[in-house]
Amino acid sequence: MITHGYAIVKMTTSAQKAVWSALDEISRVPEDVQADFCFPDRTDGFLPKGGEHAKYTDNVDLCDRFCYWHHHRALHAGHPFIHTPAYQNIVNSEAELSCLAQSIVTSLWDFFRNEEQVTIRDSSYIQLCMYERKYQEDDRTYLQDRHEDGHLITLIKPTRDGLVIFLNDREIPVHLADDEVIVITGSLLTLLSDGQIPTMYHAVRNPKMELARKSLVYFAIPDLQRSYTTLLGKNPINVAAFADESHRAFGNTPLI
Repeated sequence: MITHGYAIVKMTTSAQKAVWSALDEISRVPEDVQADFCFPDRTDGFLPKGGEHAKYTDNVDLCDRFCYWHHHRALHAGHPFIHTPAYQNIVNSEAELSCLAQSIVTSLWDFFRNEEQVTIRDSSYIQLCMYERKYQEDDRTYLQDRHEDGHLITLIKPTRDGLVIFLNDREIPVHLADDEVIVITGSLLTLLSDGQIPTMYHAVRNPKMELARKSLVYFAIPDLQRSYTTLLGKNPINVAAFADESHRAFGNTPLI
């Protein structure tokens, strides 16, 4: 990850179960339950196609999406969706992937011999992307245009092929086994590492045939309530402002 901007890692058995179950069950949630659990003012819950676009284009992502933030969980009380298997498996997926992401971030800081501890869970979130067949457009090369996420790292688990990364500007298809997740770097990590860790650009290919596809993504964002210095130069950096600007560049509501 430090040299190339990505790594493929194994999930635990419990993480696999939660992630695959969440991806399977999200499509079974009735429309009225989805409509009740929609909070666009905080980029939370079921959000329809058209609300997010790649950072550098006006092309909207051709998918529905569901966002879950651990620190918003108390606000979900009273909504029918929280009693469904889909919600519980999303909660379980977040718990599993936040632990994996935290261990990776901690290892990166340890590698650079930085004693500063970085916590991520209360600023990070899960996003499920549902690429329905009806959304595919013949004139689009990508269902989600080339972009980078602007966070520390992103963990991605799709149900089928379609994800591509741009390694040295060369498009490379990503193929994952059932128990694997790809971890890619964002520009916030590049900034914090004084440019030593490259940013990984990626996209989702528009398939030649009509195929539904889903993906579960974990966006790792550091605690935005504290101050940071870069890993090597120890230069002060406004992480909160950088992360917020990047988040809003996708059409999302502010982080801070």
